[in-house]
Amino acid sequence: MRPRQPEAEPKPFFNVSIPREEPVRERVVTHEQFRGITGQIELDLTVQSEYLFVGSGQYEFDPSIRSNRPDVWYTFYRRNGQVCIPGTSIKGSIRAIVESISNSCVSQRHIREQCKIDSAHEPCKYKDEESLLCPACRLFGTTGFRGRVYFSDSTPRDNVQMEIVKISELWEPRRNENARRFYEVKIFQPIINTRPERNFRFIEAVLKESKFRVSLQFENLNKAELGLVCHALGWDIKDGNLICAFKPKLGGAKPRCFGSVKLNPVHLRLWQSRAMIRDLEPLIFQSEKMLCFFIECIQECKKSNLLHSQSWDALIRGLEFKNELCPRGIY
Repeated sequence: MRPRQPEAEPKPFFNVSIPREEPVRERVVTHEQFRGITGQIELDLTVQSEYLFVGSGQYEFDPSIRSNRPDVWYTFYRRNGQVCIPGTSIKGSIRAIVESISNSCVSQRHIREQCKIDSAHEPCKYKDEESLLCPACRLFGTTGFRGRVYFSDSTPRDNVQMEIVKISELWEPRRNENARRFYEVKIFQPIINTRPERNFRFIEAVLKESKFRVSLQFENLNKAELGLVCHALGWDIKDGNLICAFKPKLGGAKPRCFGSVKLNPVHLRLWQSRAMIRDLEPLIFQSEKMLCFFIECIQECKKSNLLHSQSWDALIRGLEFKNELCPRGIY
């Protein structure tokens, strides 16, 4: 098949193959009582790419045409007037990573896609408590079953700087029915002129090093499951220490190399039952004790059947920073 644009710049995405083996599906863990590990992780979210854009679905219009600013642009998401990254956006990105590295079902497909997924990886279906779900659906939920992992909205720690950025329109590449697609980490190419042009748009984005705070909450997990979530946040173990293995991508304009973020744990709160009392009391961990707990969870994940090591290695390789320019034109 001939490429649609033989002279086009290299596309900044890579594929993680869907394993041939069927996902390991197990019964769900229900919510009627606390068991296992329940708690909350406070995270610092720092923008690592040149920009981060989470669209509000709306646009701003400025009728006073000036040479240094466009008259119409798509706005960043806000909650009560404050710039904010929705928890659902973070959850969707982290879930996509979990689906890939745990050999879970393919839960999302575009309605227009023609490619077929093998029957083993069709989306899970929940009917009752006896239903068998893949790892991602057991953690994040599916239709009829509320998940056990969710994120709060992420709000700025300080006043974030915003910039209106011009990018070319985005068109989805052809899908590979045997792989999941992720976007590479490359260098954004700015478009200098700010005049309106066909096939270009303006978006309101936050700048690199902008800092947000987000809360990850979880219920009734075991250590291996929490370790899988830690992996999806970009964490791994090296020489006995917790390290950042890659930086997840959030929001829109990923084909323009937007959206890379680093997630650092600030403190961990675990809830445990007090003896002979039904109430729960929090145990708060910080610094060394918190990091040791995460390392223990990741080690348990590596020993379990949850982590698909080939997919994990492929994701880490694909998300390594490449000292190359991201495509600027339409493709």
